[in-house]
Amino acid sequence: MKLRRALVTVATTAAIAATSLLAATSANAAPSTPAAPSGLCTTGSPHYKPVLNTTISGLPVKIKAGSSWHNFTLTLDNPSQAKVTNIHLFAGVSSTVEGFKAFPTSQVSLQAYFPKTKRWENVTDTAGHTDGYFGWASISAHHHINIPMRINVTKKAPAGKAMDLGAGFYQDAKNKCTAITAATYKFQITAPARHA
Repeated sequence: MKLRRALVTVATTAAIAATSLLAATSANAAPSTPAAPSGLCTTGSPHYKPVLNTTISGLPVKIKAGSSWHNFTLTLDNPSQAKVTNIHLFAGVSSTVEGFKAFPTSQVSLQAYFPKTKRWENVTDTAGHTDGYFGWASISAHHHINIPMRINVTKKAPAGKAMDLGAGFYQDAKNKCTAITAATYKFQITAPARHA
């Protein structure tokens, strides 16, 4: 558990840093951006550049609590000349945009779609939080994968800022370290309408 949380912290920091950097250089920056050079591989080399890029697309900037499911796409892109294998996929939804604090599943649910079984599966940890690993992937050179996902913000969720995180952890055989590619998408949870 401690190791997983440490990896999530690194992934979140990487993705937030990338978003902040792009926002500072472009007034038209998208809410989801590929992670900046980052990952545990940077322990040995602060200038390390991960092979994969990650983006999140399709989520609205505001989600009303109790408004049911909202679909989006988690994309991992491999622009390199070599296939990347054994990518451990991770996703979660945070109740804060500073760092990462997963919502309880009673407030926010997150699911990923698996084409082979044609089923939506919950993304959660063993303690009832909306974050977790949900599968493995391999991406050929100059290819990408699109992972259908969806989020449900229940009426129990508090209004305020929130953040979706998508990431991939994989082994860099050349540098003998664990690389991380990640992206975040910040959105606002609004209170459900009150009926007179």
